[in-house]
Amino acid sequence: MYWEGDFREKLSKKLADFVNHASESVKQEFGYFVAEENGEVVGVAILRKAPAYIRTFASTGNPAELYILAVKNPGCGIGKALAEAVLSEMKSRHYTEAVLYSSEAHRKSWGFYKHTGFERVGPAAAPSGEPGFIWRKVFE
Repeated sequence: MYWEGDFREKLSKKLADFVNHASESVKQEFGYFVAEENGEVVGVAILRKAPAYIRTFASTGNPAELYILAVKNPGCGIGKALAEAVLSEMKSRHYTEAVLYSSEAHRKSWGFYKHTGFERVGPAAAPSGEPGFIWRKVFE
């Protein structure tokens, strides 16, 4: 994989927890989506039950959180395909909306979220304290 350091270690642990049905992974209702091209992982996205710090921005009673962790080649449609797959799965699990946090450091992704039908609903800080914004998409 092309992710390095701490991010790669945390992702590897979370994936192992998911595969092994660890109680925290089950409790948060995780779902992982992987995009591959020629046998290489080129993108990863995650859904889970929305955590408390994001839930306060939800406008419905059953929100899920969307993560698009990384896409190797931005602008090639990988992120869009992952987002569509995750949003479809959220709907099939009867979630009522998708919410996500995007930090100031990922400002380049904001146009993508807007284009995907999300609205920016307010400033927020991640649990680490990093400033950013919450985005939401209510399902019809």
